[in-house]
Amino acid sequence: MILEVPKIFKANDVVTFIDNMQIIFKLQESMTPCVKIDLTKTKQISALGILLIYKVIEYTYINNCFKKPELQVNDYIQQKWKEYGFYELICLYISNKDIADKGYKELSIKLQDKFFIAPQALLRSDSYSKEMIEKKFLPPIKEYYKGFPKIISMIFLCLSEILLNFWEHAVNDMRSIIVAEGNRNNIEIICADTGEGIISTLGSAYKEYEYTPEKIIKKSIEKGETSKKMSNHMGYGLWILNEITTRVQGRLHIYSQGVYLKNENNKTLIGQSGYWQGTIIYLSLPLNKPITLADIESYENNRQIKLNIA
Repeated sequence: MILEVPKIFKANDVVTFIDNMQIIFKLQESMTPCVKIDLTKTKQISALGILLIYKVIEYTYINNCFKKPELQVNDYIQQKWKEYGFYELICLYISNKDIADKGYKELSIKLQDKFFIAPQALLRSDSYSKEMIEKKFLPPIKEYYKGFPKIISMIFLCLSEILLNFWEHAVNDMRSIIVAEGNRNNIEIICADTGEGIISTLGSAYKEYEYTPEKIIKKSIEKGETSKKMSNHMGYGLWILNEITTRVQGRLHIYSQGVYLKNENNKTLIGQSGYWQGTIIYLSLPLNKPITLADIESYENNRQIKLNIA
């Protein structure tokens, strides 16, 4: 069995990647022999691609999918692993998965002249998550965007909502990672897990309606939709991300359990893909006209007033 990664692996290539990798989610504890993961043909890759390759390697080693798999990597991929902070962690999984948690906890933020790269482990501890965001993750971003408070506010809002979404849905994945990469003009935020996924968790709230996965993923970005009815979960997270994406003309991609939703150029496209156990969220925002939560609330209030008048 050969698992191949696309030659160019960026946001528009995720469906191809998932199609190629979906078989791994049927191979838990199978110890399938004679497997090769081929990364030698990949010539261009983004932070999104790096994170998803890591999640595949992690999942297959943690779940004993393969017996002594052959991982073929070119120099370009190795350099990208080092650049994004994943090299040592991946090497730990290959050598001894039982000690990989140490490398997972040591992922660190890198600030450079023209951009920053921020991979961060999402450990399941309320205190850890809060302290990590407020004391470790956010200060370097504040420093990089010093003098641009609306940009900082928008980035922090997006990070917070993505984190809350994964805490709600990724209940079976203890090793989620969020990656932020930005420069003065644009920021990308990516998070991926191999837990239950939006389709399963949100779909459980609508069993009586027998919604299709396409309908469920569409509901996920609607205001007030939550998998935890009758709780303090407001269901605003993905709706806020989608509102920001639309208003700054960015890109929001969500992949979960055989379906995807893409908001690009203020148009929403929903379709089918290969099966990814869990959820992938990709957010890309231009920073020339940042908006805050107050802007969204003001827009919604004005819109409601106009509707009432009409």
